[in-house]
Amino acid sequence: MPKKMTTTLLSHLIELERLLLDPVVRSSKNQISNLLHSDFYEISANGLMFNKQHVLGRLPLEKIPQIYNQDFRGQVLTESLAQLTYHAAYRMNVQHALNFSIRMSIWTKTESGWQLLFHQGTPCPEFALSFDE
Repeated sequence: MPKKMTTTLLSHLIELERLLLDPVVRSSKNQISNLLHSDFYEISANGLMFNKQHVLGRLPLEKIPQIYNQDFRGQVLTESLAQLTYHAAYRMNVQHALNFSIRMSIWTKTESGWQLLFHQGTPCPEFALSFDE
């Protein structure tokens, strides 16, 4: 049964999740590779699946979208697995409308630290953005 996550672990995983949105990190295959587990895969909001190799080939070349994330929640699934859920709003630039989604990530604790094992974004209704987090 899932256990409540400590504030320290929740803060750490939020920091790692947000690193994946950092333009400097996104442009570095090495930094992305360190954050993603070798078995990583993602199901995008449009239902496409991507593995680590695809992400390593795509992210460094991708235009950095404008992303807001908030309402983070976490739970410990096992000693070495943790789940993070949150709301995200993103757009490619200020001329585009925001797209809203609920995101879920599963992080696994390895010898080198926490790495992202799975990520999914599911479209959701619009929500109010909070710029306090």
